[in-house]
Amino acid sequence: MVKVLFLGNDTDYSNRVKTGLENAGYPLVDDQKQADLTVSAAYGQKLPPGGLNLHPSLLPKYRGATPVPRQILDGVKQSGITIIKMTGEFDAGPIVAQKTVPVLPEDTAPDLLRRCFKTGADLLIKILPDYLNNKITLRPQADSKTAYCRRFTKQDGFVTWEEFKRGVDERKIRALYPWPGVWTTMPASPAGGPNGK
Repeated sequence: MVKVLFLGNDTDYSNRVKTGLENAGYPLVDDQKQADLTVSAAYGQKLPPGGLNLHPSLLPKYRGATPVPRQILDGVKQSGITIIKMTGEFDAGPIVAQKTVPVLPEDTAPDLLRRCFKTGADLLIKILPDYLNNKITLRPQADSKTAYCRRFTKQDGFVTWEEFKRGVDERKIRALYPWPGVWTTMPASPAGGPNGK
């Protein structure tokens, strides 16, 4: 049986993939030297080429660190999970498999991430035997369709007081939950407090 080194950031999302591998009977090892295959999900660090990475978007769209919040912000109706063979560049490797995941009107970023990685875990287990037996034709990504999603900062959640009073776009609230969240600052009161007293 193929020994797998799994790398994830120990969240509910990545652990779905790890559990899927364990339930399918793939022995997990802690040392790269013992592994026949490296699989990563929600890891965020560059790894040596050759392993498989699960990315929560339909690559080449939405490469980078924040694909799910960006898709919610953009109002897309369909997200997905992509399994790629890792190269020396983040999220740029050839596509092994993809599956769509609908974006529901009430989805927060954690909701959609959970569904993407659950779908990804199932897809990985389904395609892994064929992948390991070289029965899958890898598809290069079309770089012309690439969009890169940078990491958010606290400032990305800021809205002006006027925008807050008008009503913040609900997509922004769902996309930026739980961090950086949506926040504002109230304008200073006139001297003496409310109503100038």
